[in-house]
Amino acid sequence: MRTTNVRPTTIRKLTIFCAAAGLIATGGMGTALAKGGGGTAKPPKGIVSPWVVPTLATPAFSVPAAQLHGFDDTGLARNATVDGAACPTADPADFGGTVTINGVVITIPCNLIVQMPANTLSWADFVHGTGGSAPLGTDGLELRAVGNTVGTKHIAGLAFVSQQSANTGRGEIKGIDYANGALKIANAAGGSVTVQLNDPKIAGLHDSAGADTGRFSNGQSPDNRFSVDQDNPTIHAGTGYPMCVPRTDPSVKDDPLCPQKNRPLAPGCRNFSVAGVVLPASGELSAPAAGQKYCSQYVMPAFTGLPTTGPDPSQQAPFEVGDTVDYSGTLIHGTEDYISAHTVEANLGIYTQPGTQPSYLAIGEFGVGTADPLATAANGAAQETQDRMFLEAETTDVKTAVDIYYEDRNPDGSVRNRWISPFEMTGENGVPISGPTGGITTQNTGAQPQRARLRATKAPNGLLSQPDRTVRVGVRSLCLPTPVNVTTTINQAALDACFKNAPIRANGLQPGQYIAPVFEYIFPENVMPGDPIVPNDLWHLPFLVNGEGTGNAAALAPSPW
Repeated sequence: MRTTNVRPTTIRKLTIFCAAAGLIATGGMGTALAKGGGGTAKPPKGIVSPWVVPTLATPAFSVPAAQLHGFDDTGLARNATVDGAACPTADPADFGGTVTINGVVITIPCNLIVQMPANTLSWADFVHGTGGSAPLGTDGLELRAVGNTVGTKHIAGLAFVSQQSANTGRGEIKGIDYANGALKIANAAGGSVTVQLNDPKIAGLHDSAGADTGRFSNGQSPDNRFSVDQDNPTIHAGTGYPMCVPRTDPSVKDDPLCPQKNRPLAPGCRNFSVAGVVLPASGELSAPAAGQKYCSQYVMPAFTGLPTTGPDPSQQAPFEVGDTVDYSGTLIHGTEDYISAHTVEANLGIYTQPGTQPSYLAIGEFGVGTADPLATAANGAAQETQDRMFLEAETTDVKTAVDIYYEDRNPDGSVRNRWISPFEMTGENGVPISGPTGGITTQNTGAQPQRARLRATKAPNGLLSQPDRTVRVGVRSLCLPTPVNVTTTINQAALDACFKNAPIRANGLQPGQYIAPVFEYIFPENVMPGDPIVPNDLWHLPFLVNGEGTGNAAALAPSPW
């Protein structure tokens, strides 16, 4: 589980949180709250934000502003170095360095954080490896650096690394290697592709024999830098429900951390009607096909905390032979090449009883604008600014509203959950029966019963200023942005405490919320071809300017501006 204070010396895990909040009547809050329609939440045209977060002030630049120009370079990393000469502290964990991409030397500032596919590292840990081990090295890895040319130097502000970001696959499971946490995926030649979960063993998380185990499998990793997110279910069903590879062959011994009872046999598949759920706009779940062994669409019963022989939503669900999965990972060469997967999504619709906890979410594609308010860039060129957000999340609860939060950091390193999905942002629940306005209920009103979707191409001015490194989504059956002054002022202390103190389920996950890093910041663009390239306004990202508080990454040095 991710702690509040996170040193960049360690793997900074992304997090999924939950809380066992009070149960809400079957059908969930969304049925009463939703006033919008269709499959996309969006701001009402011309609406004014209920509050305004000021944009960070333009800083003093290290060179004349005319010498600032943005870059966004992707290529194969070469000659990565770690160097602390420019660091304001002597801690080697904070060191920056240099790297060459496509022949261009990029300066890596001290305190820069590297975003891996499902993991987050300091620059030093990326180069040297966590615990001093980096079996795949750094040369030849795909690295994307976003920053500015500052005078004659290319200085990065953001960095994203993978072996190959487009390395994905899809196929049907034809066999499972339980001891090694691997799925055998059918290929077109009558054989199989091995997809092994990159799921390091976790000290203190024990299997039925008392040995340390992984979050989603028996636990194994050829290179920890490319692991799954062990605090978020990056191994999940199409609804975000966490999935697992049993640690033992279930025909011999059931795995209590990945129980077979969570994959009920067809035709006994509990659909919305059987669960007493008013059908969402997408309609009833599909019945299993003739001859189908396991249910592929079903609703988990509400969690009671009592022993049960039936499905238990507080535990993960096992992959089965015949499931179709999408996977993404790192190609490992050896006697037999295989994919070391950080992300696997099964084509399964596993839902939870609406309005109850635990429920589960996963964030898909999303991006946020940097909200630069100026039509003229710092270097004098005309620019088109981006004050927008798009986000898609998967949820197992088809009725309860989903909210979005920026994770602001206080000086002591603690998190302030800044609510950014009121009615003015989503166009939903403008006159609530109780509680706050807004939230997203497109999983109830749209074409897909798991999809909570927001498209804010023109967000209310001042609502999205100062975007953070991470975004949180959470369901209102878990934590509620409770109004204390009509609808515009919320009980911030109660909200933060709710997320912080959420209970643990499903082998150490905290359901009901999901935190993910921002992979796509939408920076200003030139208006006129031929003008000087406008800079990336990295100085409007508070975590780069001010750092992230005690125990976390400090401000970048040198700054990329």
